[in-house]
Amino acid sequence: MRKRIALLLVAALMMVMMAIASGIAVAAPITCSGNQVATKVAGGWDCINNGGNPTGSERTKNPNDRK
Repeated sequence: MRKRIALLLVAALMMVMMAIASGIAVAAPITCSGNQVATKVAGGWDCINNGGNPTGSERTKNPNDRK
C-alpha cells in the first residue's frame, strides 16, 4: 500500500513539473497592446488583432532591446 501511494505521489509531482515547464516554454517574449494576441509566426512573434492581421505593435520584454 505504501508503494502505491509513493508511486502516485511521484506521478503527481512529475505531472505538476511538466505543466510548469510547458507553461514556461510557450511564454511569448513580447507584449501586445490592447486586445491583440501575441502569436508565434515563422519569423518570430507578432501581435495579431481580432481580424487575424499582424499589427507590428509588439514590444519586446527584453529591457536591453530598443524596438
